[in-house]
Amino acid sequence: MSLKRAVIIALIITVSFAAVTGFFIGVAMRLALLDVFLTLTPTAPILKEANILILGLDRGQQIHRSDTIMVLHVNPEKKQASLVAIPRDTLVIIPGKGLDKVNHAFAYGGVELTQKTIEDFLHVKIPYYVMVDLKGIERLIDELGGIWVNVEKRMYYVDYAGDLHIDLQPGYQKLNGHQAMGYLRFRHTDNDFARINRQQNFINSITAQLMKRENVFRSPQVFLSLLNCVESNLNSREILGLSLTLRAAYETSRYQMTTIPGSDFMVDGIYYWRPDEVAVQKLVGSYRLGGSELSASTSKNLEN
Repeated sequence: MSLKRAVIIALIITVSFAAVTGFFIGVAMRLALLDVFLTLTPTAPILKEANILILGLDRGQQIHRSDTIMVLHVNPEKKQASLVAIPRDTLVIIPGKGLDKVNHAFAYGGVELTQKTIEDFLHVKIPYYVMVDLKGIERLIDELGGIWVNVEKRMYYVDYAGDLHIDLQPGYQKLNGHQAMGYLRFRHTDNDFARINRQQNFINSITAQLMKRENVFRSPQVFLSLLNCVESNLNSREILGLSLTLRAAYETSRYQMTTIPGSDFMVDGIYYWRPDEVAVQKLVGSYRLGGSELSASTSKNLEN
């Protein structure tokens, strides 16, 4: 009997036993079994190169608007990824509604209208979406025991009507879930781009925390919490492929992040971000959102 077959049989027995002795242990063993299965079937793609719309939603708001909007491009074959943040005040044409802020698309027509709006704006196909409940992320951070973040300045803001209370001192520190959400949402003494930069730093921080071996094996419930705060049209096989691709891209620093270029724009006292259409299309090409390969020469880690 080959070693690989023996490993598979052992894992199947372990999974069967885990189904009786504990649900959480069962989840961990099933993930291990899937990992072994994938190594034995390297020619079976579980996710093709694609664009994925990422939406961060605050379910606590009375009117749901997408608080965070990003387009993720993944190339599983090259183990590369790129992320483009779209400021929520970006002026776009929303189908059936006309010119408006991009984050209003979700309030008008949910994820379907948002998806169509971003596709028309970037002139690319975005077949998949992932919606993240920010309240769920707050709970996830508490499951992890907090997250280490470098708070770059004093952040204080209170909005009793919106149930928002932010009170953070500057410096490198561990934040609980509530504090981390305040860090992400704060933009009251700066603009949306400083906020987007914090979101990107946060992604790096929480990814590093999730990738720690002790979190993989110590707390399977952490990953159940992650699944509970995510809604997507990716099937389970594609989600697994996405996870493996992002893990590989992170571990090899073959990922990049940027923000839609443009300029400030005021209309009747209302602030908008007016995108530079020429620069946007150049960005689409350089970040391979149009579907071509993400070359290693353009891949970079933008943590700094």
